[in-house]
Amino acid sequence: MVFQLLTMEKFPKKNMAKDYFLTVNNFFMRSKILQIILVIVFAIDLFFIFNNQPELRFFTKPLLLPILILMYITSLKSEKIQLDKLFLVGLVLSFFGDLFLLFKWGFLPGLGSFLLAHLFYIISFKKKQQTRISEIWPVILSLYASILLFFLFPYLKEMKIPVIIYAVVIATMMYNAIKTQNRNLIIGALLFLISDTLLSVYLFLQPLMILNLLVMITYVLAQWFLVRGMLSSKN
Repeated sequence: MVFQLLTMEKFPKKNMAKDYFLTVNNFFMRSKILQIILVIVFAIDLFFIFNNQPELRFFTKPLLLPILILMYITSLKSEKIQLDKLFLVGLVLSFFGDLFLLFKWGFLPGLGSFLLAHLFYIISFKKKQQTRISEIWPVILSLYASILLFFLFPYLKEMKIPVIIYAVVIATMMYNAIKTQNRNLIIGALLFLISDTLLSVYLFLQPLMILNLLVMITYVLAQWFLVRGMLSSKN
């Protein structure tokens, strides 16, 4: 008993900090407050796009991925799933991609950040149990990349090589998501594919506001489904 009292007196602040962290963690998991915050911030970001206020998006867009990252980390315990560090790195790189693309000079670093993010997603998917799928999928994805590049090629100028590499990588991510047979991961990868296709049209062909809206809607949904997919699989 004396030892217990001495221990409590010696480490009270440490125990209090630990209890506080557990309380906050449980609060986030049980209340779903992070999802509510995500919806609010996302809606405001879309409002800024609709009203053509890109300067205000510096206050909203950089918050989206950190919220998703917190959702992923705080949900691990309740779902009894171990942290996938590779997937987490992919989310962090996506955050930097979002940040870079807010600047006019940020296309190449943004593209590079998302390219690396997809590579980490691919490795993460490969670590999961994968099944044999129809050989038609590589053909379909190669055809998609080829058609997209065919239409974009005259407008890419010095961006030809980076965009070609990116198209190959995102198609590869889609392929590996399909092999996991995880519905959420497949939906997330497909939405990412759609989002990047719309983004390429927006940047190189038609900079329409509606395209920018659709890019963000499909992009945030893609990341959300990927997070849900990682939380719905124990492999």
